[in-house]
Amino acid sequence: MLKRAGLPPTRFSLHHLRHTFATLLLHNKKEGFDKVDLRTLQELLGHENLATVSVYTHVDFENKKKAIDSFEI
Repeated sequence: MLKRAGLPPTRFSLHHLRHTFATLLLHNKKEGFDKVDLRTLQELLGHENLATVSVYTHVDFENKKKAIDSFEI
């Protein structure tokens, strides 16, 4: 499958593509479309346990800053 997509199998794996797919769904926001929630991602990936999906949730510094700045003191 990787060769048909023009991707060298020595550099990519199906696991790598699956992880990239999940990460992009969680972090990509387009106009008129909210980010995918964890339960939806769990269904798409076929995971039985929601905790398994948590490996795709990367909280970056900018998200932490926005969360802190959202509080009115």
